[in-house]
Amino acid sequence: MLLLASCAVSENIVLTDTTSSSSTDIEVYPFFIDVLNDFSDFLPSTDEPIMDKAIRDFTSSLEASGSATDASYEKTGENSYHVVFDADELGALLEKLGGADSQTLLSQGDDYLSFHLDIDNYAELKKAIPFLSDPNFEVYGPEYNIGMSETDYLDMIYFLLGEEGPGAITDSLITIDITVPGNIAECSGVEKIGKDTVRYSFPLIDFLLLAEPMEFFVSWD
Repeated sequence: MLLLASCAVSENIVLTDTTSSSSTDIEVYPFFIDVLNDFSDFLPSTDEPIMDKAIRDFTSSLEASGSATDASYEKTGENSYHVVFDADELGALLEKLGGADSQTLLSQGDDYLSFHLDIDNYAELKKAIPFLSDPNFEVYGPEYNIGMSETDYLDMIYFLLGEEGPGAITDSLITIDITVPGNIAECSGVEKIGKDTVRYSFPLIDFLLLAEPMEFFVSWD
């Protein structure tokens, strides 16, 4: 969810035959906190740190969806957080968060999980994660930068956010480990790191540009 910060995100998803559990560690770089605080001048005044509020609002939206339970967070450092929640089925959770009857981002069955994100179904993700539609962020997202090269994008970030911006973006990495209820039978777009676990890892800029689809597939027996 917090792919959009200049940060390191490490998530562990554990699938069982009946539930899905997520545990995420988020470390936000000080540069991005400064950027958020600059944007906060245009938001309603609050004494709560802006990232604290973002994390709190996220866990509240999970609980309000009706498809997630035990959603909570812990602040583990000045700019770091630990977020957990359970859900019966991840695809159904995305539908509830997006207020839709269906979605094409994630497909989950008894013995497989697949994910596909491209510019054509990005709107579904925006509905599930309202922050993506925030005017302060939208200009940095893929819909505003279709066809832009990585070099040109980083030049834009340098112009808009200063000399620390490009490095903060390129240093940001998202890693998701997925443990499934069986032995891995087939996988693509991920690294197999155990008999029942795969790792999906990507740099933040891949998401910000969506020049190529982001996707993976894993099945088990």
